[in-house]
Amino acid sequence: MYKLLLILFSGFSLVSCDKTRSHKANGTYIGGIIENPRSDYVILSFNETFLDSVALDKNNRFLYRNDTLKEGVYTFKHREYQRFYIYPKDSLLFHVNTIDFDESLKYSGIGAQKNNLLMQLFLEDEKVQAEISDWFDLEPQEYLDKVDSVAVARKKLYQKYISKQYFSSKAFKNTVKVNLNYDEYLWRELYVSANLLEGNQNIKEELPKDFLKHRKKIDFGNDLKRSHYSYYRFMDNYFNNVAFDSYKNLDSFDRGNFEHTRAKMKAVKRLTHNEALRNKLLSGAATDYLLHNTNTNKAEQLFDLFKNCSTNEEDILEMLHILDQTIKLIPGNKIPNVQIVGLDNQTRTLQSIIKKPTVIYFWTYESTKHYREVHEKAKDLREKHPDYNFIAINADDHFRKWKRIAETISTDKNTEYQLDNLPSAKSVLILDLPERTIIVDSHGKIINANIAITDMAFEDVL
Repeated sequence: MYKLLLILFSGFSLVSCDKTRSHKANGTYIGGIIENPRSDYVILSFNETFLDSVALDKNNRFLYRNDTLKEGVYTFKHREYQRFYIYPKDSLLFHVNTIDFDESLKYSGIGAQKNNLLMQLFLEDEKVQAEISDWFDLEPQEYLDKVDSVAVARKKLYQKYISKQYFSSKAFKNTVKVNLNYDEYLWRELYVSANLLEGNQNIKEELPKDFLKHRKKIDFGNDLKRSHYSYYRFMDNYFNNVAFDSYKNLDSFDRGNFEHTRAKMKAVKRLTHNEALRNKLLSGAATDYLLHNTNTNKAEQLFDLFKNCSTNEEDILEMLHILDQTIKLIPGNKIPNVQIVGLDNQTRTLQSIIKKPTVIYFWTYESTKHYREVHEKAKDLREKHPDYNFIAINADDHFRKWKRIAETISTDKNTEYQLDNLPSAKSVLILDLPERTIIVDSHGKIINANIAITDMAFEDVL
């Protein structure tokens, strides 16, 4: 397999480590092979800005050359995405299987060692994320000991990398430190959030004195850090906890309510010095609220606050669109009359198929687990609630593939549809939420658009 991958970089020598920076490449090369591809191209970005899309050849390989790439964190996307680090004149090769994207991703070539280190740290953090909810029941000092031991182990991975004397710039070392430090900071904030959600509003008074010492080290204005996932993720959770301080005497901790979102946005504006980071945090907070919005007046108030806080005109226009569309999904309004296609290849309107109270759930074939789960749940609910119709709508753009899967998993072929004009329909229905489920009455008026069909409380809404 390695020899096959080397063919991608024919024409210059490829060294599979970072100990040397001497090679024959004149530019910077990024290439790879995708097993089980989900599309015919990959997307490369830098600092969240689109760089280029690169086509896969008939053997599912791609190769990209750019002589002007700067050192820094880039993003590779093929349905799923991962960040990687580039020095000028690197020759970095990806090998990824989409069936197990992160776990299968490996690098070779010049620049590989530093990216394999970042990938190893990322996977170690994912293990923590998978287990950390079980640690929230621990006493504060026990929890602190637990996460500190993980932090020490991850730092040892970095020290092992350094000991091998791989070439590492100051900027790359800072990138690793950002990942290590802000992941650790996040784990501490998550413990606070978990206790607040459980109703322990005095959790901060119960913590060891050094539990929140990281808050004195937070950098609120670093432009280089803002593109790092660890840094942004910490900031988002930190501001959730800070927001609660402003209303804790009035209400319980609830990241989805209006007062919380407003307090969070005000804290972001007040404390964040970097404009790009500030706008991104504001946009994330406003979007999360609006996507679950059930009150027109509160939604409009939040948009006005966002407009006054954000300096990004594109974000403001996008938020105005989200506001307009989410208002249309507020209970009492009629469901948007988008075009849909049945398994018979006939086009209909969504409103035309609603003859009685109806549950409309959405799915995509990109998530096998999800579409099997929602269809199974719909089958069970259809038997329990014969007074309701259950409609499955696919949000992909490949008719034959959808038809093949739908005919395999569905128990009622007359309830399977696909969105016709996909970009327009997804925009109108705000399908940013993969678990979107809409309940309507016999006249097509929305009863609820903010609870997933797989939610434990779903039947209580019917």
